[in-house]
Amino acid sequence: PPVSPDVPKCPRLSPDINELNLPKTCEIDFSDQDDLLHFRLLICPDEGFYKGGKFVFSFKVGQGYPHDPPKVKCETMVYHPNIDLEGNVCLNILRWATKHPQGATNPWGATNHLPWPWSPV
Repeated sequence: PPVSPDVPKCPRLSPDINELNLPKTCEIDFSDQDDLLHFRLLICPDEGFYKGGKFVFSFKVGQGYPHDPPKVKCETMVYHPNIDLEGNVCLNILRWATKHPQGATNPWGATNHLPWPWSPV
């Protein structure tokens, strides 16, 4: 369901979330529908090395959005070169997408250039 267009803390976030076109292997969860700045993403790859896995990522969007990237943390223990032992996701693409909005329709759009299916993070 579309989210409310009225997000006083971050007016651009609602349209960007509504534009997301997540594949069937991904599910977004807003535990508090009034707080779009904090949400979780569940990724369940159906092929590749991580097939059959369930990976939960938490997102914290700051007041500087879209100029500052969201903080992304992997809540699932997984070995991946872009995830440290505390679950912090280190991806330059998160920074690139927010610094180059003309290259993507929204900060999530930069991931559209990744080959699909892609490994979580």
